[in-house]
Amino acid sequence: MSWRSSKMRYNSQAALAFALVGAAAGVGGQEAPAARAEIVRLDVVVTDAKGAPVLDLTREDFAVLEDGKPQPVTSFEPARPRGLSTSAPTPPEPAAPVASADRPTGRQIVVVVDDLHLARDTVPPAKQALLRFVSEQISAEDEIAVVTTSSPGELQALTRNRTVVRDAIGRISSRESAMAAARGAQMTPAQAELILRGDQSALRLATRSLMDEPGSTLTAGSPRATVESTDGATPAGLDPGEKAAARESQREATAVLTGALRFSEMTLVTVDGVLRGLSSLPGRKLCLLVSDGFLVGKGTSEERTGLLRQVTDAATRSGAVVYALDARGLTPGGADASVSGPVMDPGLRERVAKLEKEESRETLQRLARDTGGLLVRETNDLGAGLGRMLADNEAFYLLAYEPANAKRDGRFRKIELRLPRHADFAVRTRAGYLAPDDRKPGKAPPRARLALPSLVAGPPALDAATLRTVLGAPVPPNGIPVLVTADYLDLPPEGPQAIVQARVDVAGLRWQQVDGRHKTDVEVLAGVYDANGNPVGLPFGRSFALDLTAPEYRQTREDGLRYAHRLPLSPGRYEIRVIVREPVLAPLGGASQSLEVPDLGTRTLTLSSLFVSTTSGAGAGEGEALRDAQLLRRFTRSDTLYFQIYVYNALPDEKDATDVVLQAQIRSGKDLIAASRPQAVTFQQKDGLPLPQGNGMSLESLAPGAYELRVVVADRKADATAYRSVAFTIE
Repeated sequence: MSWRSSKMRYNSQAALAFALVGAAAGVGGQEAPAARAEIVRLDVVVTDAKGAPVLDLTREDFAVLEDGKPQPVTSFEPARPRGLSTSAPTPPEPAAPVASADRPTGRQIVVVVDDLHLARDTVPPAKQALLRFVSEQISAEDEIAVVTTSSPGELQALTRNRTVVRDAIGRISSRESAMAAARGAQMTPAQAELILRGDQSALRLATRSLMDEPGSTLTAGSPRATVESTDGATPAGLDPGEKAAARESQREATAVLTGALRFSEMTLVTVDGVLRGLSSLPGRKLCLLVSDGFLVGKGTSEERTGLLRQVTDAATRSGAVVYALDARGLTPGGADASVSGPVMDPGLRERVAKLEKEESRETLQRLARDTGGLLVRETNDLGAGLGRMLADNEAFYLLAYEPANAKRDGRFRKIELRLPRHADFAVRTRAGYLAPDDRKPGKAPPRARLALPSLVAGPPALDAATLRTVLGAPVPPNGIPVLVTADYLDLPPEGPQAIVQARVDVAGLRWQQVDGRHKTDVEVLAGVYDANGNPVGLPFGRSFALDLTAPEYRQTREDGLRYAHRLPLSPGRYEIRVIVREPVLAPLGGASQSLEVPDLGTRTLTLSSLFVSTTSGAGAGEGEALRDAQLLRRFTRSDTLYFQIYVYNALPDEKDATDVVLQAQIRSGKDLIAASRPQAVTFQQKDGLPLPQGNGMSLESLAPGAYELRVVVADRKADATAYRSVAFTIE
């Protein structure tokens, strides 16, 4: 087996141009669809005084008001138990896609586990309840996905495979310790919200607790008491020490609540993304939120109630409903015995604890109410609570109306649904939606700064908010195959960056044959998420309009549709998520890939990702172009395998000399099949850019099978070793 020195043409702007390939010929961008008139669809649940569903109402029984003004109902379908349907009228195009007239018997259920707001002691019973729910209460036709608020990027695909769902539930754990560490204070977020809203009981408790801490200088007559209050909120009737402690408590409350609201935002953004991701799916769509409750800063300067309206808008547009389950069950309403400190007033701590519980539960109540769902609370039988949610969905009415107010001003439109003839019935539906906003035309995402001219990338036709919604949508099981690679390198002037490549198996796309040509439209959409599942930067992607001759079509089926993108990333762990879909439809397939961007500031020996390419036959001559093999990494015995890699942070001596060697190895399982002679690593540049290390080998002596290419680099001066490896196959 012979290894040969790599002699490849280096691009004048970057040495890894071969790793980034163009998509199929004849592709182009696609314009975003034109704006549509708003049609509001409502799923309506009506119950009698005993909570039983009411199924015999007619269109004339309902009165719809938007911002207090009556709206004519343009479409109506009576309630029917799940599985039965009527012939529904076809209204004008709605703001959210309309499901088929035949209501599917199965439901689309996404369980959102708010692990950011689940205490350790509520996680085990919540997991057990969810497992029983999956095993005993859902039907065979229901599709389920599980997502956690701490990692929304790890959304499990909707599936009927109960084993997959149970495995996802089994991985749930509490992130309470992360919240507490971020908060860094003994004061609870709920108490902080009460204080900032002016509740005197909560402030008095915090003040006394602060003064009673061992070593506290905030006592009666404290010199700090002479500091004047700047907020005017310090209660009257306190001695100087208490006034100083009250001001300190208010400052602490601001810091505590601000920190807690970051986690609340993560929860609400996750729920919003789930709802919008469900918009294109048919049938009854449910979001089951399992949480101990959280805050939105209501009545304070840190208020986040606008996010609740966004979630309500998402539910209205997607036709989905949020049901909330307070996982605390029948928790005691009295004081928390774990809180230290003397009780200066026997009832004070208990009163504040009760208020805190109501505060954290209020957000769950509003989320459920404003999306047409309900909150299950005060029960230790969490499984029965989940079952109650499903029972609530057995029958519902469908209404639609065209709003009389056509202004596209971005304002929230409040929806009220009344039953004038049946005042004793309870009616639940969504509380409103956000009107489109044409006052501030959106800007297309800026083009990524590209240093590689062979890179195929461009601004997607969709805005960033829509792209994130699509990326949060469940990926269908058994969808069209998508391969994704995410690789790291560090090159000036951008510094650390990721190279994302995707290959779409076009055989699964919906093709049309027109005049002997093969046509289809497809979107490749991608986004980056950090270790906590939060989006990083703008999403990216491209719309392709394929119009291929018969030979081009055959070649594209063989090669796949290729997409590549390059973006800067700071050091950290990431997940790159890629979704493939037909324009404005649900995802057809998708894949994700993890990536770690190392921190070169540590000055330790570090390697870029390992990039592989190939030529067929005897090998590559001087200046011969190479064929990228980074995605598939499939070869024949007649191919020549080449690799490239960058070496960073080699330790120089006093003369700025380095002593670094590289060895390439071929492995099969644990066995070393072949290894190159160690070669010296030389740090050269061309056109102001560093050149990678490279080598190549003929594969003719290897039998078909699976192998590993491992490149090992040793820095003798630093006594350090690092390696990178990739798997490949010889067919």
